[in-house]
This record gives sequence, C-alpha cells and structure tokens, in this order.
Amino acid sequence: MPTPKKERQVEEIKDRLSRCTIAVATGYQGMSASNMTDLRARLREQGIEYRVIKNTLTLLAANELGKEGVDSVLQGPTALALGYGDVVAVAKGINGYITTSRMPLVIHGAVMDGDILTANQVINLASLPPRDELLARLLGQMQAPITGLVTVLSAPLRGLVTVLQRVAEQGESQPVEDSLQTTAAETEATAEATDELESKAEAETEATAEAIDELGSKAEAEAEAATETTAEAEKSP
Repeated sequence: MPTPKKERQVEEIKDRLSRCTIAVATGYQGMSASNMTDLRARLREQGIEYRVIKNTLTLLAANELGKEGVDSVLQGPTALALGYGDVVAVAKGINGYITTSRMPLVIHGAVMDGDILTANQVINLASLPPRDELLARLLGQMQAPITGLVTVLSAPLRGLVTVLQRVAEQGESQPVEDSLQTTAAETEATAEATDELESKAEAETEATAEAIDELGSKAEAEAEAATETTAEAEKSP
C-alpha cells in the first residue's frame, strides 16, 4: 500500500500530466548536477518544466488518468519535460539542447493529448515551424482575398471623389457640358477598373484557396512520410 508521501507524489504527477499539453520523457544518465541545473534554467526560460520522476509513481498517475501506453516511454531513470502551451516549442527545446550542448540526454518518447509519440516522432515534431508562425502564415493567406475585396469596394468611391473634385476645379473655366462629358468618361473608366479589380480579387481568392489546399496536402504528406519512416525504423533490428 502506498505511503502518504507516495500518494502525494502521485497526485502531484497526476496534476501535471492532466494540465500539460505534452510531456517528453528523457533519460539523463551521465549528466552532472551542473548540467541538469543549466538544462532546467534554459527550459524554464521557454516556459517548460523539467522534473526527475519515479517511473512507478508516474505509471500509477497515468493509469488513474486513463492514459495508456505511458510505460513505453518510461525507460530507466527518467525526467519529464512538461509543456503547457505550444507542443512544438517543448520538442524544439529538448532537441535543441541535445544538439547544441552534446550532453548525454536521450529522448525516449512523449505523451501528447493522450497519444504516445516515439523518439523519432518527437524529433520530427521539433522540425515543424512554431505555432505562432503557422498561425501567421494562415492569417496571411486569409487576408489576401480580404485585401483585394477592400480595394475593389473602395475603387468606385475614390473615382467618384476624383470626378467631383475635377468638376469643382473646372466649374468656372470649363463649360458645364464638357464637365459632364468628362464626368461620364471618368465614371466609365472607374467602372472598368472596378470590374478588373473584381476579377483580380476573385483570382486571388481562388489562388489562396488552392495554396491552402496545397499546404494542407503537403503537411499531410510530410506527416505520413514521417510516420512511415518511424515505423520502418522501429521494425529494423
């Protein structure tokens, strides 16, 4: 029967696992105390919590939360990198530290939204653009047709203002009939420009939709390729 101390530890682990968006399991054997302090400090700056845990207690906590398969990433002495926001940032933080510091830190896998990721999948996740960049790209694609629409809608108004201003300026020196002819000609030119802008906006909207579909297809293809590569790697002796 677990002691009160262990029960508290299990509750603490449950709390973190229930709140985090991703928990990357790492092996830290061979790292000194100063290395661990440096790693914690670097990850803390990125909003990532790094804690050494006991596998048995973590497994108990995961089972109570209904998270299956966690035992597959708990291999030997384990520490968890816990992220509570962008999952890509956590994968980048751990993988980046390994790459730049050359410390004996090993990724065993991760738990993300109830799914179990292998070490290779975590590394693949680290290669993706940050969440903010992905949102910026999507927002840019969405804004393109809106910008075209605003241009189309504002074109007639700008043309009308120009025509009225021209009539006012030439009212004393140019006959009224000539002013009316000029107004009609410029109004017709404005209408033609508006039609052209509408066609351009429609083309931009269609191109944006195609670009978004292409990005989606490319992302799906990359994810599928990464999964196949991971599966082949796991099957290899």
